[in-house]
Amino acid sequence: MHPTAPKFLHTVRSYAGRLKAMHDEFRMAHFMYSLPDEIRKDIGWPDFHGDRCTRGR
Repeated sequence: MHPTAPKFLHTVRSYAGRLKAMHDEFRMAHFMYSLPDEIRKDIGWPDFHGDRCTRGR
């Protein structure tokens, strides 16, 4: 095995983990915005992420 292979694999796994986290956050935000405004207000969704998530994205 090449000496840099473990470092490369670690980098790929790290990148894949970040992509999965971003995908999961997007899916959760999409679900939350699919809820009625009253429910989102009750659970504090608009204040939860601030500017990170917007309806148009």
